[in-house]
Amino acid sequence: MGQPLRRVAAACATALAAAAVTVGAPAQAAQATTTTHCATSTSIALLPSGSGFLFPNLFVSQSACGFVDNGPLYYFTVDKATSNASVLSGPPRPYVVYNLSVVCSAVTVNGDTVWATGCGPT
Repeated sequence: MGQPLRRVAAACATALAAAAVTVGAPAQAAQATTTTHCATSTSIALLPSGSGFLFPNLFVSQSACGFVDNGPLYYFTVDKATSNASVLSGPPRPYVVYNLSVVCSAVTVNGDTVWATGCGPT
């Protein structure tokens, strides 16, 4: 009977040590992200020499979107997004997309204007 008792005691000691390591380990920091919703946005795309994506950047109103910078990545949902795509010949062509969702890698804020860059589909 001594050996089964030692096995149980050893198993309990191992479980307790593992729990202590888990509890004592620092929690990993959550990755910062910024999520915002805008009624409208504008964008400028260069086609075909650019990325081919019609919304590689966004210009939005900081106050109208309630934009607060919590760090990258930047998730934007836009009710009505307009992109003026420049093509090799002819004037820029406007494209309108409703309920656009993009994720952007960087933003620059200048007054009330937020310029998001490095954007792609979510």
